[in-house]
Amino acid sequence: MKEIIELDSSTNTFEWVAEILRRRFAEVLALRDDALNAENIEGVHQMRVATRRLRSVLRDFSSLMDLHHLKKTKKELKRLADSLGKVRDQDVAIAALEKLREKAKRQNIKNGIEKMILKRQGIRENRKNSLMEILADSSIESLRDNFSKAIDDLVQKNEKTFSLVPKEAGREIIAKSLQEFCDLSESLYNPFNSEDLHKLRIAAKRLRYAIELFTFCWSEQISPFAKEITEMQTFLGELHDCDVWIENLRKRLIREKNKKSQADFWLLSRFTKKRTKNYRAALRLWGKWRKNNFIKRLKAVLLTNQ
Repeated sequence: MKEIIELDSSTNTFEWVAEILRRRFAEVLALRDDALNAENIEGVHQMRVATRRLRSVLRDFSSLMDLHHLKKTKKELKRLADSLGKVRDQDVAIAALEKLREKAKRQNIKNGIEKMILKRQGIRENRKNSLMEILADSSIESLRDNFSKAIDDLVQKNEKTFSLVPKEAGREIIAKSLQEFCDLSESLYNPFNSEDLHKLRIAAKRLRYAIELFTFCWSEQISPFAKEITEMQTFLGELHDCDVWIENLRKRLIREKNKKSQADFWLLSRFTKKRTKNYRAALRLWGKWRKNNFIKRLKAVLLTNQ
């Protein structure tokens, strides 16, 4: 993913935001062919990430300026993101099952996992077909036209000088995202509250995106924080993936309680162990942050060069 080409930190924030939105949008569309390439499953992932980054910018700046002109585009982007996510979820599941199939020693477990893989491949095919409709030429042209018109309308309406320069806007946006993360951080002390831990993961992702967007305002002072937040996001993401697997396997075992489900039992044990490993890693990292005043130091960086 290309980083935003930085503008002067004293640039009018509104002009800067409009340029960021155009560039983020261009990044999404540039990945269309890769997402449609059946031989490159990473294309779907890359387009999904690009779409998330664009939607994150829209979310961050919605609290600072009126973005109602982009309301229709935001709905279209959510629809695209959801479709990409549904395909990507199957890709991740299939890859995980293939890896676990190789680790399984008993043939009956291997056979059970193989059946799951075939089922997932069928689901992926159906969801890829739905994605292809969204990425059809006519749909993409409509999205491009709606986005361009919305940005033009936005610029025309906000021709007056915006009161905040990028660093001031970045300070507000990062501080808000940091507070949202901190408000959810107590969920780390409740290892079985999957829903709140998932919310914390999302908050970590949004905080990381916000920091990366404004890195040029504080350069090397703030970059290390984004790296550590990425680490926390990874642990919580792996934990969430395990929670999804555990819940799906639980339902399968209940539904098929009168059938032999050795593969399900084996997988349930594996994902439970992996979940514990990632939860402990996230908790250790949080303990490290508390010890070295990670949050306090990040807040201090935001207040520099006022």
